[in-house]
Amino acid sequence: MNWWHRAHTTPLTAAVLTVTMLLVPLLAGSSVPIPSLLTGASATLPVPLVLPAVPAALTLYALNRAPPVYDTTAVRPVAQYRAATLAAAGLLATALGLAAACATDTAAPLAAARNLLGYLGTGLLVQYLAGHLYGPLAIAVVPVLCALVGLGPGGRPYPWTWPLHPANSPPAAAASLFLFTVGIAATTLLAPRRRQFPTTSA
Repeated sequence: MNWWHRAHTTPLTAAVLTVTMLLVPLLAGSSVPIPSLLTGASATLPVPLVLPAVPAALTLYALNRAPPVYDTTAVRPVAQYRAATLAAAGLLATALGLAAACATDTAAPLAAARNLLGYLGTGLLVQYLAGHLYGPLAIAVVPVLCALVGLGPGGRPYPWTWPLHPANSPPAAAASLFLFTVGIAATTLLAPRRRQFPTTSA
């Protein structure tokens, strides 16, 4: 299994995830201004809600470094390795979020851990349906898209914009956990989707 971890740089992704979660309490009061297309005014997007997209996208990029054909033809249980790595990333983020929340008395780390699970799940589903190139890209697009069209009157997020909800939101936690679980199941239990490419006649 060591060769698999080296090929997919899992120690690096774990280190980036750890550093990101440790930075969240320090950036709890920071926000990024972004225009809201529905309200017609400028909104602010808290940095802790967006920051987990970095380790989430890096995790998918690392898992996709080897060509998919190597995973599908490997003798070793590669699907189990992928599932274990993703589950470990989720557990690490949750543990760090809980520890940071208790140590700093702020809920930002919990929201960051929740969003990391949701971002990972969304990326896994997108790359299962559309291809490995689009998983990390989808993770980067989700928080920006939610900020652009997910804020209603008064700057309150709509129910479907789970990344923007506060840390104590049960629907956001349920949505993130659902996406994470379904994403892992789709990429490890289901057969890879076959994509048809147009052929040209001579």
